[in-house]
Amino acid sequence: MMRNNVTDLFVVFAGIGAGLWLQDVVAELTEASGAKLLFGQAAIWSAVIALTGLWLMRARLAGLADRLAVRLEAGQAAPLDRRAQAGRGERAAGAVFALGAAALTGLAIADAGTFTGLFVEDGPFEYASALLYFSAAAACLMFAARARGRGRLRFWLAGLAGLFVFVGGEEISWGQRLVGFGTPEDLAAVNVQGEFTLHNVWSNSLFVYPGLSVTAMMLCVLPLLHRYNAPLRRLMDALEFPVAPPLAAGLYGFAVLCYAIAGLALGTPTPLPINWSDHLPHYDDELLEFLISALFAIHAAGFWRIALPAPDNARAAEAGPPASLSLKRDMR
Repeated sequence: MMRNNVTDLFVVFAGIGAGLWLQDVVAELTEASGAKLLFGQAAIWSAVIALTGLWLMRARLAGLADRLAVRLEAGQAAPLDRRAQAGRGERAAGAVFALGAAALTGLAIADAGTFTGLFVEDGPFEYASALLYFSAAAACLMFAARARGRGRLRFWLAGLAGLFVFVGGEEISWGQRLVGFGTPEDLAAVNVQGEFTLHNVWSNSLFVYPGLSVTAMMLCVLPLLHRYNAPLRRLMDALEFPVAPPLAAGLYGFAVLCYAIAGLALGTPTPLPINWSDHLPHYDDELLEFLISALFAIHAAGFWRIALPAPDNARAAEAGPPASLSLKRDMR
């Protein structure tokens, strides 16, 4: 008990210290004032308070997760079966991903001109990112079609497919420059690039931080929580959420490292608001976007390592859980 209290106090003071340090750094780097400074401070302290609160309430949250899992499991025909080991194709794709990310980062260091030429607007890697997102969406829909008797899994897969289509479409401005259609006047007035997109409305970076948070959650945080936190693992399995495997967390961390190195090499270390070169501060962002799209495609193609029953068993599962199974769950 005493040890837990000391740890909790350490986390609280560490959070306060980190918040004060980030507040000073952001204020100094951005030279912000007025509403902009207040917004930045609110974002920093909201994150500090939320993370600290989650840590202090971890025991209660674990109990809540366990109770929710019990209720959700009562409606499952059978527990979700996740494969622990990656297949050969997934391991090979992960190795190619790591080598490709390292090669592109090395190119940013050795030849910034060639690197930026590859990641320009309407460049090869921008269209490659869109194709990878569309491929991930197609894989999710194909898997959803096979997931008979798994209504929750189908729901999540359909949502992911929609998300991937949206992100891929936004990446290439929904084919605006390919087809050649214009931007409605009302949208052009608020879009900083005058494009038929939502992610450039009002600011180029409006969706950067939320986007990074979502991808970090899906490709890093949730895989690690599923691997190492038993109550949350049980809840995610009861929800039938297609959590990416732990391999994704390692590859995502490597992608972020490449992103940081490329930004420093180019002199545009976004998302930091500083720049010491003539390059526009978005080429390293484009690198990270491409790597993230590749990660989603890799793990969607691996069907999120969820094992589905044979067709005959799937038809039986659609009839609902056996009475004996329901009785056992009610008695727990």
